Amino acid sequence: MKFLMCLALPLLAAGSVSAAEPAISVFHSEYENYDRTGLSLRLAPMWATDWGAWHVGLHPEFELSRFRYDGSSSGADTMNQAGAIGMLRLVRGKSGLRPYAELGLGGALLSRTDLGSKEFSTNFQFSEHVGLGLELGDRFSVGWRFSHYSNGDIEMPNDGIDLHQFVIGASF
Repeated sequence: MKFLMCLALPLLAAGSVSAAEPAISVFHSEYENYDRTGLSLRLAPMWATDWGAWHVGLHPEFELSRFRYDGSSSGADTMNQAGAIGMLRLVRGKSGLRPYAELGLGGALLSRTDLGSKEFSTNFQFSEHVGLGLELGDRFSVGWRFSHYSNGDIEMPNDGIDLHQFVIGASF
């Protein structure tokens, strides 16, 4: 969590600019004996439209993270991950507090195929994401994201991993 705050402070201290992309986010998750901390970069939309009060965009997003395991299993205790996601993001309104919802599909590469008691079998993993949050003014956002990583049964075992993450972001 200290790592997350060290990454977030420069974002929060930066001056105000418009809400244009790109946007950078830091995220953190803790579940059972696993935690994950990372950074993502969301680029300008490849496609965008307005549906009434909702603005919809399909954004490429890139992420880097580090998983850590602190349980009693004899498996590895750290693993790195890099991924690319196509993120569909819906934002309601144009000013002040704007709620958003997001849905994404992507692929990820893991630095190893095991973490603690989990066996992923392949370094390549598919990823699915869903999130909710608030955009604050023209620059910042806070939210929750659920992410699932698994190899889609390309090879067994396919333990996969599920994460509920706290996300802090800023556009620049």
